[in-house]
Amino acid sequence: MTGFWDTSEKSTPAERRQQRMAEARRRVESGENTSPPPPRSTPAKPARSGSARTSRAATVDPLSVTGAQFAVWRSVQHFCATDSLPDARGGDLDLLVAWSDSIQPFRLRQRIVARLDSQGAWLPVCYAKDGSRESITQAQADRYREVRLGESTLSGGAQKSLKETDHPEVTATL
Repeated sequence: MTGFWDTSEKSTPAERRQQRMAEARRRVESGENTSPPPPRSTPAKPARSGSARTSRAATVDPLSVTGAQFAVWRSVQHFCATDSLPDARGGDLDLLVAWSDSIQPFRLRQRIVARLDSQGAWLPVCYAKDGSRESITQAQADRYREVRLGESTLSGGAQKSLKETDHPEVTATL
């Protein structure tokens, strides 16, 4: 026999199946189908302290600056529009997050809360959902800030572009 599909021999499908099984059995017994040996073990790395997080992305701490001013936008898309006005602004983060539930037209979109920095730029610090804060990663915050500053674009091809009437005319102070 010259191979699995040797056409010089006339055999039935059952005989060909038996031949394939015999060939597979031979390969297993000879060690041809064994997996390669496991890689060498590397020396153990020094243990990290229990407070270090390795599996999760770094999140933004919204209260890291005392006496900060916060603002809430109807959605990430609203925040990322350069020079868009927030819906509300205030110094009490929890009050602002709770108030954000009153924004009806955009309730299904994720609302975003940002903190005013010393240079006058808004830095995203968390999402507001159902009256509570949801954490935001530092990478997301940086990305949204870059889009707002016009340094990159928001990838949301499925989203409708915002109209002028979608933005608030005034910012409520809480």
